[in-house]
Amino acid sequence: MISRRRTHIFVVALVAFLFATAPAFTQSINFESAPSPASINLNRSRGQNMLNEIKDVLKQRYYDKNFRGIDIDARFKVASERVKKLDTNWQIFRAIAQVLLEFDDSHTRFYPPGRANRVEYGFTTQMIGPNCFVTDVKVGSNAEAKGLKAGDRVLMINEFSPTRDNLWLINYLFYSLDPRMSISVTAAGGGEAERKLEITSTFKSIKEREKEAEKNRKEKTEKPYKCHSFNSETVACRLDTFIVEKQDIDKIMEEASRHKKLILDLRGNRGGYVHIEEYLVGHFFDRDVKIADFITRDKKKERVAKMKKERNFQGELIVLIDSNSASASEVFARVIQLEKRGKVIGDVSAGAVMTSNQVTMANFRGVPGYETYSVYGMNVTVSDLIMSDGNRLEKVGVIPDEAIGPMGAALFSRSDPVLAYAARLFGATISPDAAGKLNFLYKKDEGEADHTEKEDS
Repeated sequence: MISRRRTHIFVVALVAFLFATAPAFTQSINFESAPSPASINLNRSRGQNMLNEIKDVLKQRYYDKNFRGIDIDARFKVASERVKKLDTNWQIFRAIAQVLLEFDDSHTRFYPPGRANRVEYGFTTQMIGPNCFVTDVKVGSNAEAKGLKAGDRVLMINEFSPTRDNLWLINYLFYSLDPRMSISVTAAGGGEAERKLEITSTFKSIKEREKEAEKNRKEKTEKPYKCHSFNSETVACRLDTFIVEKQDIDKIMEEASRHKKLILDLRGNRGGYVHIEEYLVGHFFDRDVKIADFITRDKKKERVAKMKKERNFQGELIVLIDSNSASASEVFARVIQLEKRGKVIGDVSAGAVMTSNQVTMANFRGVPGYETYSVYGMNVTVSDLIMSDGNRLEKVGVIPDEAIGPMGAALFSRSDPVLAYAARLFGATISPDAAGKLNFLYKKDEGEADHTEKEDS
């Protein structure tokens, strides 16, 4: 496990590299024409307004009043002086992003005004153990044409070697801050020699993005879970997200209550509502269970899951997680571990359990009556989480009782050795190929924003 200190050093080094070399990124997508002196002044003025608003949000909402030892006024003063010397919006947005990245806080992040077109590189990645793998390649993409395949191990993305600590930052860089006309991917797999691929990107319009987002929302809202009975004793249920209603949890537990053994699949589940996580926990115990302590800027609040008498499941339990299991899903898994209620199988989880608020802001520019405005935003961490054993999961994650994950061949064939292994532990026989056909594997859309655990209103 890489230490928090080393992770912080990497983050600072990467954002410093980004800012120092940004003007030289010849492949960066820049939709701005050469700005006039008047536009330069407007860009700088808007940048200063953004910095001031972001600093105000941090001062009002950030969970630690001491900002974890950071001199926030001094930090923003440096950023303000930097913005005064920049001309274009894309340079200014990076300078703003750098301020928040230097907090080294996974849940505090700047989201610049949306571009008219969204970049796509035609493939998705995931950490499995210490390695980064391609999990999907879009049919018809340049990535497919260049020979990139699901199951390939990614050694380099441009000048960066992906790790558990920096993959999210690399994605943030190339999708939000610095989208490229093309990127270089060094990959190995399938018995082939290491190869370097220059992959050309494509773009989706706002209309296309909205249509796709609506389709995904509809699919997740209509049925955010699925269950499969292996036999009369064993059932597997997959929960895609904790952004669901209590009635969805009731349906899962109704299915589970008909069996003696349950495999609860939280792989790829990025989290969601705190009260839904607590509601689910309450179905697995014959007593109230302390989950954790919320630490906010003003108080410490104990989180307790109340026992649910209806549809309470007292049978055997296995929870599946992977590196994309975050927030509520990893908190649930850790409670099951700490209370010795079941077994956790899979890969180390994301280690992203702080609670954040998403704040949307708008900035106006131009003469009164003819203003234009742009919408931007940020996530701000509003609470830390200390588990019942006194330890944090942030930047650590849940370490499974048994570490198991798919290798390149399984990713390529879309088989599911993890689900098959869990089923065998419960006495059910199914091959990895047959398990893959159950479609429990989570297929993350390229550039999909990560969920962060939400406060209950």
